[in-house]
Amino acid sequence: MKLTIRKKFFIGFFIVFFIAAGLSHQIMAKMLEKYTMTNLEEAVTSLQYSSTQFIKQFEQLHPQSGNFVVEHSDKLANELSKLNDQSVALYDNEGQFLYEAVPIDRPILIEQQRYQASVGENSSEELKQAFQNKSAYTVQPLREGTLLYFAYPLYLNDTLYGVVRFTADYTDVFLHNKRLLRTFTLLTVLLFCGVYLISLLLSNQFIRRVKEVTTATKRMTTGDYELIAANKATDEIGELAQNFQHMQLQIQQHIQTIEQEKEKVLLLEEKRTTFFQNITHEFKTPLTTISGYAQIIGVREFDDIEFLQKASVKIRTESERLNEMVTQLLALSKYQSTVLDTPHEMIDVYPIMQSVCEDLQMKADPRNVKIHLKGHPYIVLGNPDEIRQLFLNVIDNAVLHGTPGGSVAIIVDEEIVVTNPCAPIPPAIAENIFEPFVHRKLEGSSGLGLFICADITARHHGTIQFEEKHGQAEIRIQIPQQQHIGNM
Repeated sequence: MKLTIRKKFFIGFFIVFFIAAGLSHQIMAKMLEKYTMTNLEEAVTSLQYSSTQFIKQFEQLHPQSGNFVVEHSDKLANELSKLNDQSVALYDNEGQFLYEAVPIDRPILIEQQRYQASVGENSSEELKQAFQNKSAYTVQPLREGTLLYFAYPLYLNDTLYGVVRFTADYTDVFLHNKRLLRTFTLLTVLLFCGVYLISLLLSNQFIRRVKEVTTATKRMTTGDYELIAANKATDEIGELAQNFQHMQLQIQQHIQTIEQEKEKVLLLEEKRTTFFQNITHEFKTPLTTISGYAQIIGVREFDDIEFLQKASVKIRTESERLNEMVTQLLALSKYQSTVLDTPHEMIDVYPIMQSVCEDLQMKADPRNVKIHLKGHPYIVLGNPDEIRQLFLNVIDNAVLHGTPGGSVAIIVDEEIVVTNPCAPIPPAIAENIFEPFVHRKLEGSSGLGLFICADITARHHGTIQFEEKHGQAEIRIQIPQQQHIGNM
């Protein structure tokens, strides 16, 4: 049997309806039950409070040397029964039944009246809970109605006088819930019928339009473009033929997008290959130098003291350079391999800049370079260690590559500007200054410092720019500032 769209729609609609109707009925029943139980709990709480207050007043009006509940159980039960229109049973503190009063206008309470000589294992649950110093209630559905049994221990002045048990007729409440559920079910069925009829009319119209478009599409494949009547329609079906004509163009656009993504992947792979090639080259140079000098001075007949001193200085210099590159690579690996963001907090960049400048001034003194810092607080949301590393690399780069005897000027304002005099920088280096291993061949330069700076700045959603004009190198860093609230 062929399942047409109309048959699939009919079957699917009925399945969805019955599932939704069943779930809705259960949810509605649960909501009514929860609402009813909440009201019952509030009612029994209020009943316990009001009856306790009444019993206290009764005790004051009927003072006794012994247990006044035992002495006046009949009067007390009748008064409570009249006051609350419920059946009231009293038990002494030993569990012995004293008296029960039942309203005469409540037949169901009279018929279901429980006579229990004493409280024991076979007693109702609310009575056993009451003699365990707990207030409790139970709901008992009957063929002719529903009863609520509520019992609580009666304490006056921290003395247990007995247990009070109420029996209330809640037939009307639960019948009301049943009527609500039946009404809800009836409305659901009526709603289903109405929605189904409307959906049937719309689906018939939809199927008829689809058949027209399908016929027109088949004829278009044979070159017959005359009967494309669906294009004249103003609804979604009318747009179907037009969208079909644009489908090939969209496919071509997707192919172009895939090609562009492929080029990006190839570019990333090329950068990765270049990066590792640069690492190999940068490591090879100091290692070759160290190895060469070590082989020369390791010869048994070697006795050139002057060359030995030169080799010692060169080996130390290249070792320091190699150590610096390893340190920078480890830092780079740490930054780029972090899966989760490092903890960020509100920090003031200016004190960090002051500390960095003080630390690097000692490194700048041998080059007769002065570091000048001025500005005001610059509050950002970031990681203090990474922010310190950022400005440590930037200022250290300015000291190392700046003109000896010059100065490094740092201004902290709307953005952070680091300026220093320098020799002319080739365009190939200036344009790729933030790429790894892009540097001039100077001692102590690894070519990773500014690359790490760009990485840290990107982590903090900021920007970093480099420019060299008329012998002045300038780096501009901008990290989104935060509003300064309270004390830092």
